[in-house]
Amino acid sequence: MIVNGPDIAGEQVERHGYWRFLVIFAVLLSTAELLLYAAGWIQQRLWFVLQDIEIAPMVATVAAALVNGIFTFLAVVGLFVIIEWRQLRFSDFRTRYRDGLVYSLTALGISIVVQAAEFGLLRLSGVEPLFTSDDLGPVLAVFPVFYLLLVGLMEYWLHRALHHYDILWRFHAIHHQIENLNAARSYSHFGQDILYIFLITTPLVLLIEGPQQHIMLVTTFYIISNYYMHSDAPSLSFPAPFRHIIADNVYHHQHHTCDVRHIGKNYASFFSFFDRIFGTQYMPKNGEFPKTGIDGYPPIASLHDYMMRPFGTKA
Repeated sequence: MIVNGPDIAGEQVERHGYWRFLVIFAVLLSTAELLLYAAGWIQQRLWFVLQDIEIAPMVATVAAALVNGIFTFLAVVGLFVIIEWRQLRFSDFRTRYRDGLVYSLTALGISIVVQAAEFGLLRLSGVEPLFTSDDLGPVLAVFPVFYLLLVGLMEYWLHRALHHYDILWRFHAIHHQIENLNAARSYSHFGQDILYIFLITTPLVLLIEGPQQHIMLVTTFYIISNYYMHSDAPSLSFPAPFRHIIADNVYHHQHHTCDVRHIGKNYASFFSFFDRIFGTQYMPKNGEFPKTGIDGYPPIASLHDYMMRPFGTKA
């Protein structure tokens, strides 16, 4: 009995870790889901208000979408900031978050305007989705799983392209030059975000119309995953077995590492098994948060630098 004591204790600790993980993320996802519903309600109310005062429909749509996006960003990032600050007790709180907030909100604003303009042109051109949710019938029940896998696969290959082609790397390098990653300091250049809109968001919107009510939780996963993966709070890391299915913050930090041995690894932004399938996986140990950034290239220093660096000296 004495010999087996440590094994039993270890199993109890492991079970405690699983329960803790499940509780934390159940609360996190539930809260994020409520925030997204609130953002949608605010967007709808604002649109009606703007219509009542006879604002042009396109302007009203863009303004409402901007309010939705800004509210969602600040609310969801705020969830992670609370956890990060509580665990890590940052002494340079404003420094660690200020630039992330400025550049993220800039990219968000530009991307929303571009997306609204594109979708408006598609509607005026009479372009309609290939399917409607009613066309799917019983398939609609498993559509969220298909949607998750499809988005994950598309993002994986676009992410690899951003690293492979020099012209794309100029924009993506902005993201990799970030040191001391955290939930708010996870911004990308707006040029990269626009590329995602054209190559991922738009094809998915044109694939099927009106599945939102069936993929709301999926949407929540993807909205919070970008901020989550860049959080450096160890308490938010997955138990090791989960990491073989879904990429967590420890897993994604290896993609940002300065360590040349891990360059070209862990491209997957949601399902980590895509890296395993395509031979780009490095499976980290628990608590393995390496130094991030690009040696020899400093992070963005100003809003002008953020806007123009991809068009200047090659990173």
